[in-house]
Amino acid sequence: MRNPKTCYVCKNNITAYIPHLGGLKNVSEFLMKVDIIGSDVDNFKCPACGNHDRVRHLFMYFDALNLWQKMSGKNVLHIAPEDAISAKILENNPGEYIRGDVEPRNDSTMIIDVSAIPYGDNHFDMIICNHVLEHVDDYLKAFVEIHRVLKPTGFAILQTPVSRLLKSHFEDAAINTNELRSYFYGATTHLRLFSEAHFLNELEEAGFALEVIPHSRLFTDSDAEVFGVNKKEDLIMVHKLCVKQ
Repeated sequence: MRNPKTCYVCKNNITAYIPHLGGLKNVSEFLMKVDIIGSDVDNFKCPACGNHDRVRHLFMYFDALNLWQKMSGKNVLHIAPEDAISAKILENNPGEYIRGDVEPRNDSTMIIDVSAIPYGDNHFDMIICNHVLEHVDDYLKAFVEIHRVLKPTGFAILQTPVSRLLKSHFEDAAINTNELRSYFYGATTHLRLFSEAHFLNELEEAGFALEVIPHSRLFTDSDAEVFGVNKKEDLIMVHKLCVKQ
């Protein structure tokens, strides 16, 4: 019988995950009203390995879709790389594996701004951008750059917190303090709250073909509870199947 809580990454059975900033009870009234879909703040951090829910969820999706194996011999760009995901990618022998961040945490990561990627056109087979775009000043330029550097048959994983209730993105220049950003956007370093419909429409306008994979297509509600992930968070995969005009 499976333990009530099991970290999908380290496989340790645990009593409970560590909440983020006190958990759901501390999420702002505004974010509750718009039903933000992002991290599972009550089941955030594994006490054994330290991996967050968004890392565990990506592991689950990548396993279910056999994406790890598809990296073998391929060129992969990983923005704001998570250590556990990086290690798993390297196990699968990519042809070229580039880790990039605006503020690298170690020497294995290059300084890369996703809105100005220093690589030529059609270079990467896969790009991973997991909960990054909400931090990027010009996210539309990032869409253009991701499209440019992807090979014609390439794809990207573009996860970000969204609301399905908002018709358009919520961003206001007056929201300019840590307190206000936390209240309206969900974190001090977030610059906006994306509307899911608006976000997906902009990706299509940037020349991507969408493949949105619901959690419920691959996993059960019980899986979400055991592994501590947000069952509302779908996998947003985009393919470079058309040329941006």
